[in-house]
Amino acid sequence: MNRWVGIVSLRDTAAPTPVHRIALAIEAARARTSYSLGGRQVSYERMRRALRSVGQTYAARSEWDRWSYCVDLAGDFFDGSSAVRELPRWLTGDLRSVLDGETGPTGRRTRHHKPQAAARPGSRRSGPSRQKRTTPSASARTAPARPTRTGQRPAAEPFRPYMERQRTLRDVTHPPLPRPPASLTGSFGEVVRAVVQDAAGKWEAGEEATAWLGLAASHRSHLYESGLAETAVTPHVLGMLDALGRTTLGVILIDAYVGEQQPEKVGTQSSEHHRRSSAARVALGQWAADHGLVRMGAGEAQRPAPSVAEGVARQILGVLSLVGAHETARRLVGTVCAGIDLAVGGASGADVVTEAQNLFAKEGLTYDYTEQGPDHSKTYTATARTRSGRTAQGTAPTKKAARAAAARALLRGHPQGQRRQEEQATETRFAARPQPYSAAPLRHRDAVSDLAAMFELGGRRSEGLLGQALTHSSYVYENQAEATTHHQRDDQLLAHHGSVVLDHLARHERTRRTLAQGLVPDEDEARIHTPANEDTARLGTELALAEGVLTGRGESGQRPSTVAGAAQAVVATAWRTHGTRLLHRRPAVLDDWLTGLQHRHDPVTILTYLISMFGVTHVFEHRLTGPDHLQRFTSTVVLHDARGRTHRWAVPPDGPSSKTDADKATAQDVLEILSAPSEDLVDALTPEESDLLRYLLRAQLDGLGQTNERQRARMVSGGLLGTDLLATGDLAAFRAWADRVGPLLGPDAEPLPDTLRELYRQLVRDTRLGPGSLVSRMAADEGTDHASTVRRNAAEAVRRAARTGPRDVSARDIVQEWWRDQASRTGVTVRDDMRQNVALSLASQLSALHETLTWCGEAAEAVATPIDVELTVQDGTLHAWIGLHEVDVRATCEDFARLLSRTLPCTDCLVDDDHVLLRLHGLPEMPTASPWAAAGLDAYLSDHIAMKEPISPDAP
Repeated sequence: MNRWVGIVSLRDTAAPTPVHRIALAIEAARARTSYSLGGRQVSYERMRRALRSVGQTYAARSEWDRWSYCVDLAGDFFDGSSAVRELPRWLTGDLRSVLDGETGPTGRRTRHHKPQAAARPGSRRSGPSRQKRTTPSASARTAPARPTRTGQRPAAEPFRPYMERQRTLRDVTHPPLPRPPASLTGSFGEVVRAVVQDAAGKWEAGEEATAWLGLAASHRSHLYESGLAETAVTPHVLGMLDALGRTTLGVILIDAYVGEQQPEKVGTQSSEHHRRSSAARVALGQWAADHGLVRMGAGEAQRPAPSVAEGVARQILGVLSLVGAHETARRLVGTVCAGIDLAVGGASGADVVTEAQNLFAKEGLTYDYTEQGPDHSKTYTATARTRSGRTAQGTAPTKKAARAAAARALLRGHPQGQRRQEEQATETRFAARPQPYSAAPLRHRDAVSDLAAMFELGGRRSEGLLGQALTHSSYVYENQAEATTHHQRDDQLLAHHGSVVLDHLARHERTRRTLAQGLVPDEDEARIHTPANEDTARLGTELALAEGVLTGRGESGQRPSTVAGAAQAVVATAWRTHGTRLLHRRPAVLDDWLTGLQHRHDPVTILTYLISMFGVTHVFEHRLTGPDHLQRFTSTVVLHDARGRTHRWAVPPDGPSSKTDADKATAQDVLEILSAPSEDLVDALTPEESDLLRYLLRAQLDGLGQTNERQRARMVSGGLLGTDLLATGDLAAFRAWADRVGPLLGPDAEPLPDTLRELYRQLVRDTRLGPGSLVSRMAADEGTDHASTVRRNAAEAVRRAARTGPRDVSARDIVQEWWRDQASRTGVTVRDDMRQNVALSLASQLSALHETLTWCGEAAEAVATPIDVELTVQDGTLHAWIGLHEVDVRATCEDFARLLSRTLPCTDCLVDDDHVLLRLHGLPEMPTASPWAAAGLDAYLSDHIAMKEPISPDAP
């Protein structure tokens, strides 16, 4: 009875096979050199290259699980293998795009053409010129004009075909959240829940929400001192709750503001929202501190900063949003932050103070002030008191504004003050009610109708707001009379409101999805970026808003900024109608956009990280050209390497751009040139681009030092120094890469540094047995099903094969020792056609033969079936064919074979329906011309992981 009893999968008995079954298996393996993808055959070489390219895209988006999948899969496409039969759908489309020669999922520019020659740095143009294929936009393509009768004038606007929009709605569901550990939260969640209920009113909080409130009350210092910061809950969880709470507070405050105010300028709304957010942050922090809701470490508790309590208050708001208690969060903010909703400035503040003074003159109204914060950022809290016992507080950056906020809060509690506020709010709502345009173009009316159906908006009020959302400022400027008649204005106020809403929707989606996977996310998984202009422009494009935006004669509705603003305004319109329902039910277009947001660093940050590993620093210099309304910034990056050498690179702008946009364009261009050797695009570079690549390669060699596992993974994901090729075991591609890189550095290049050779050795070790390796991940499978048990057993066997190896024995000795041990338990047939005693080059290969025979022998023994073994040598490769009669070989041996092939050098293990074919190859010839290739192959073939002491062939 062995470990396989009850685990081995059975199959029907196979039909009799020819005697020389190994010859058929070898020939079948030789014929497998391509993969069928979407009905076409793709060579394994192209599949490996495409998988590496797509994997780098996923790494840039911080989707590390998908990146690991691509790296593992690329290592499986070796000649003769029977690679995975069905790829996941999320990967198939991206692979097809890359294989078709298109840009990858990130939209990276592919250098299939040779760019035009660029001038040397310092001349008029210091970067490559960009060649772009311009395609007429959808709005510019019009159908032929309708035929008219003789003498009839054609219509002023050409006929435009109806733009079909996807109007499908989707109910959003998320997997359940994990329960925070009781050892960290204890019963403190009950305390937080009770305090929240006292402020916000009755709230039915379940056990899960209570546990999360206990976690939200923890500061990072308390998490670290608990000893659970790395194993149970990473500090990134608290950071995600804080960020979600910040956006939750933002939408609550701006919703309250737009419900009672209608400013004339978006700047007024933006500054007032910032003021309210600052005041609310202070008030919430004071509330959390006063009620003892902050759990911090002993060191932090000695002199707690106000920011600690403010962060905990935001984390509590984040949990309320996470568990769906949005109305409770709204009531909590309304109670704790009462009085902050007064607009700052001049007459309005004085009026409310005067009104309060007149209304409470008989009761005697006085104000007390407290202040907190540093001198450069003080916050004042005013407390209004009357002799009859009425009190109210207001918080603001100035004493005057704080006094006005306290007066407004005091008026709320008085019937006369309430009536006046209600009348003002009614007047504001009535004055701000826009009407649909009565004579708008057909494309605008179609867009309004489609968006109303898409977001489930009904009534003239919603149609009027959608009309405002699709009104550009240039249209209002040229059609002031029409805008005034319909109480319309441009979309800027709505767009500002929508930007706050979209930020909240994106953070809620990302936080919910990440935390549902566990409470130990790393830095990349927990990263949440605010949607950028290009992101919201993409949403507007997917909503086809350019077709319906009303613009002036000199403005194009296709501009990214125009489409981005319209998208934000449309979402704000839907939010004003549905509120937090958009978190659970929304159009499929919006849901796909939210789930597809790439929370990755921008090109400038990625470039900074990659080059800083080699001691390279950089600064950006800017040059402004063009008139005021068409300003263009040209950004020049100045690189400084570890030896003090300098290189300058610039990219001419494609159109009006800001400094940030220019920096991103230049950084992206440098990243593409840096990845050219990995993508086999060196020949497509201009001389100036080749000079930059040569400079970067030399900078990498001169500045390379000791690296950690995380840095090496970053190098692999960026394709630096050929590391991605070694990580996937693609030796042929690595040699080709070395042949491309060598001529760039020239014949007088300095010898390769020892740090590069050590980098390659450590990288191979990471790939084979490191914490992120395939064998380590399978060993960590905690499942209780049969498949998980097989994976753990396979990882154990392959680790044993990698770390131990028989010495001073031959392959025939291994087989004979195994046969003597196995024959006593089950029938064994051995056919030895090697005709000589083969001496394998690596001890790990002998161990691979021993472990494969043991693995298959135990599987056959578990079901009492005989086992057949055939051996032969062809072209310097030892082939061992192992036939299993009644065993489902794929279910039993596929994981073991895959791990063996990925972990041990010069070893392939192939699985078919009724047999396992082990191939032990001879060592490839070491190159003499390319030192890069020699360094990489030496690291790949190193047998340093084997134990030094010899062991017997039958060692466990």
